[in-house]
Amino acid sequence: VKEKTGYTLNMDETFANFKKSVESGKSKAKLDVVKQKAKYTSKDMAQIKDVLGTYTTEYGGSPYGRKVNVANGASKINGSIVYPGETLSVYKTVSPFTKENGYALAGSYENGQTYGGGICQVSTTLYNAVIRAELKIVERFPHSMTVHYVPRSADAAIAGTHKDMKFKNTFDTPIYIEGKANGSTITFTIYGKKKDPKRTVEFLSETTNIKESTESTVEDATLPAGQKVVQSYGHTGYSARLWKIVKVNGKQVSKKVFNTSTYMSTPTVYRVGTKKAEKIEEKNDKKDKKNDSKSKTTTAAKSTTAQKTTTKKSSTAKSGESTGN
Repeated sequence: VKEKTGYTLNMDETFANFKKSVESGKSKAKLDVVKQKAKYTSKDMAQIKDVLGTYTTEYGGSPYGRKVNVANGASKINGSIVYPGETLSVYKTVSPFTKENGYALAGSYENGQTYGGGICQVSTTLYNAVIRAELKIVERFPHSMTVHYVPRSADAAIAGTHKDMKFKNTFDTPIYIEGKANGSTITFTIYGKKKDPKRTVEFLSETTNIKESTESTVEDATLPAGQKVVQSYGHTGYSARLWKIVKVNGKQVSKKVFNTSTYMSTPTVYRVGTKKAEKIEEKNDKKDKKNDSKSKTTTAAKSTTAQKTTTKKSSTAKSGESTGN
């Protein structure tokens, strides 16, 4: 789109001219205007033609809400232009995380079910495109635990205002960001003017330490004593680093550590039953006692009836002897 020249109105000078015109009885006053040319022109934008970096991650297996959020986040970054010296904040670009802003409920590490769950995959995918374009990373944080869609130390978390992904355009030409999400994959491509077509970069993840998940238990009075049920599965902890490999004409010229990351381990939590068997036995004992009580009552009743019958027969026999004499 062709650029346009802008105009700045000098308020103080214009008002002074207006005052003089009114005082002298004139009906017109001169506007004090300064022309302002566009800082960037269509010629500058025409230089945005090279692919500086691109990256794709998969999210096809995500729940519906998460898919909505990934696509929505990509659409908010898509079409962004970052001019020389400017910094782009992913958080500012994609927030607020509300239903009104197109987000749905989905799971996240930080807050469980929340609006915007899955936006970290958006920032992570963009991060990988940006580092391949060799733009300057101003701010980046790893997740608290590892994610499945990128290698370790290649992620970029978004959490409130305390975890953001920011990068700066250190080139002397603008860059354009294209973001696409099709329900299965999300791709970010950075366009601009490539300085050295012979130069390429690669990134390699290396795990430097592993911390195995432990176990913890929580007592549960609703389960029989000794029964063990998984409440939540744990995560293995890792330390990792990302290597940046630079090649010129396909030949490696440097290999340096680009970043380091630490992911915490969490225990597998089990619910262990504490409901004692005595309670069941006590119920059975009470039941048995009740049955015994009923049995004794029945026996006593039968005994009483038998005694009455015997007494009656004895009385009848005595009566017969007396009449016969």
